[in-house]
Amino acid sequence: MALCLPRGAGMLAGLLAVLKAGHTYVPLDPRQPAARLASICETAEVAAILTDSAETAGFAEGDALPLILTGDAEEGATPEPVQVSPEQAAYVIFTSGSTGTPKGVAVPHRAVVNFLASMAEEPGLSASDTLLAVTTVMFDIAVLELLLPLTKGAKLVIAKTEDVIDGFKLVERLNRGDVTVMQATPTLWDMVLTAGFQPRDGFRMLCGGEPLPADLAQRLTAQGAELWNMYGPTETTIWSAVKRVEPGQPITIGHPIANTELHIL
Repeated sequence: MALCLPRGAGMLAGLLAVLKAGHTYVPLDPRQPAARLASICETAEVAAILTDSAETAGFAEGDALPLILTGDAEEGATPEPVQVSPEQAAYVIFTSGSTGTPKGVAVPHRAVVNFLASMAEEPGLSASDTLLAVTTVMFDIAVLELLLPLTKGAKLVIAKTEDVIDGFKLVERLNRGDVTVMQATPTLWDMVLTAGFQPRDGFRMLCGGEPLPADLAQRLTAQGAELWNMYGPTETTIWSAVKRVEPGQPITIGHPIANTELHIL
């Protein structure tokens, strides 16, 4: 089931609805090129598209794919309980295609559950935290941002698209003081620092998707904030290794997450 919704609470509700119905979701960002979205739907052989309007899913026009509109949902309805195997795919994420044609990676429920349980312990998240989600739903690290807070009773704030692409607006949002956790690539962290953000003691930063430069790590931790270096390919379920970055210490990818092993070949 393809999920094509604008950023916001409705997007998260739709994602949970697909999972609760026992289906596998394929996340689509309406801002991506129509040809790429159409190709993903074709490759994944999606059965339908969950969206808010025909315009949002305009890339599928003429493909005869049924559209399930969120506006048609019955208010207050409760889905029938569905049994799902731990081996069944929770989602299919398509890679960026940097080495050729993008390919879909199917990730089973058991891997997602183990990942979330491990992340809740290290780097850690509690009910008192507020996590700011900034990542497009088509990038697998968004799974941590959208689902981890729900597993711990923490507060989730889904940043507006315009706030994510504008460093100054993102800093303005962070400076409200309620956010305690944010995950981003080194590129985005560098952007918010350039825009004037000063991470302070009590703020936890997860950094991955690209190598973490030592000078950036030093700038991020200068005021006592907590920084974690994260590493992992999509195929092994988001992050595979974690390491807290200590000032003045070498930056490594650290150790494997819970119930997994790393092999150096």
